[in-house]
Amino acid sequence: MDSDAVITVLVVDDDAFVRRGVADIFAATTDIVVVGSVSDGDEVPAAVAAHRPDVVLMDLKMRRVDGLDATRALMASAHPPKVVAMTAMDVDDLVVQAIKAGAHSFLSKSEAPETFHQSIRAVAAGNTLFSEESLRRIVASTRAPRRTTLLDALTEREREVLSVMATGASNPDIARRLFMSETTVKSHLSAVNHKLQVSNRVEAALAAFRAGLIE
Repeated sequence: MDSDAVITVLVVDDDAFVRRGVADIFAATTDIVVVGSVSDGDEVPAAVAAHRPDVVLMDLKMRRVDGLDATRALMASAHPPKVVAMTAMDVDDLVVQAIKAGAHSFLSKSEAPETFHQSIRAVAAGNTLFSEESLRRIVASTRAPRRTTLLDALTEREREVLSVMATGASNPDIARRLFMSETTVKSHLSAVNHKLQVSNRVEAALAAFRAGLIE
């Protein structure tokens, strides 16, 4: 995405106060604009068709159609927007399901406004923003870490790249820490996803934590 482009956002949440609060969070920026909001998952397809947002902030628990089903429906469309899952609780298994459904990142509704800004910018640019601590909480709330033979297929360099990425580092950060080009980082991460049988960096990072690669 052009660095000067405005990022458009659709907010999906069944709480009117949350929708207003999220809109206020982005009102303080010049590069992120809320173009619409809806109160339930069954309203998402029409709103996306009308507003063509770059990013959808998706609540995971709603009355008629939850965020998981709404995300799956979006991902099945021809040109889906990026999706950031929102949860009112500490990260839990719902977030894992949302990532598997196609969400590109996740946020707790209690995050600071600056984290909302950073997450939307990262996702719009094709990246993912998450913290090492948030992944630790996901693993702690779902199941105990387990070893997996899938990690045995990774080369030593791929393990190094995965270990750094799992801390929430961006591709440029990984490149700087491991003294390699961003192109090489992308190549290694692509190989990691293929070997771990995952579709995105959040799932790859979770696999690393669950397998005990990250202590």
